[in-house]
Amino acid sequence: MRRNDEVEAQRRRWTFYETISIGEFTMVERFIRCRQCNQILPVDRFFGDFEAPSLLPGVEWSDEDLNFRREFTFSHGNHPQEELRIDPETIFSEKPGYEPVKTSYFEATNGRQKFLIKRMKPGLEHPARYEILPGQMKISNLAIKIQEADLRRQISADPTSSALPPEKVSEFIAAFNKEVAAILPCCLFEAIEATAEGDSPRFIYAALKQERWEKILDGCARNFQASEMSWIREFIRNHRQPGEVLSVLVHRKISFLAENSPAPANQEILVLHP
Repeated sequence: MRRNDEVEAQRRRWTFYETISIGEFTMVERFIRCRQCNQILPVDRFFGDFEAPSLLPGVEWSDEDLNFRREFTFSHGNHPQEELRIDPETIFSEKPGYEPVKTSYFEATNGRQKFLIKRMKPGLEHPARYEILPGQMKISNLAIKIQEADLRRQISADPTSSALPPEKVSEFIAAFNKEVAAILPCCLFEAIEATAEGDSPRFIYAALKQERWEKILDGCARNFQASEMSWIREFIRNHRQPGEVLSVLVHRKISFLAENSPAPANQEILVLHP
């Protein structure tokens, strides 16, 4: 491939990457914080310093990015600074992850204390901007439900579902529902092994841990024949991952708390997208 072709290919790959925007969080993992002024500068893991040559041929920093970097260096260069690292488990947005233009919130830490950070990207043509907010973020799980209607439809559509009589289907779903109902929202992550975002900001999908499925299967074993248990195990194996019909729906909300106060500091955004 000629050099110009290589550069153009890199440009196309980068344009695609930025458009799908796995959310710039895969690019920005840390910040430089001015401890005196409480301002932050994102540090991109692909490009290194703004003034250094790009690590990706054909990619250039925008004038807006360069000006922001120069302003930060000019204003805070002689101030005490520290590095902050993003906690990826705390990232929540007002829109799903595949939407590039959005406002997001997350936490970052210097190893001693946590900081609530707001990320704003007003348009595809504009770089994201970040600011530290006072207070803290509180993520709450409101309810955990099974997808009963979708689950029944999936079982009915399965070409081998005749192996499980209707009454056994209902018994299996009842055992599943009972186990999920026993999970306290505050203890969700003790019971699940993986999550995925939903199409709505109001929920995520979560896959139960294997030990939870073993309890459900133990509850069915007394009344099910060996062939029926075998069918259920195979069905679970095929449909237990986040987003599948045997993953649970977790309804969540996020609140912003004022410093040293249990009261929400901002009621405007209560439910966001993980």
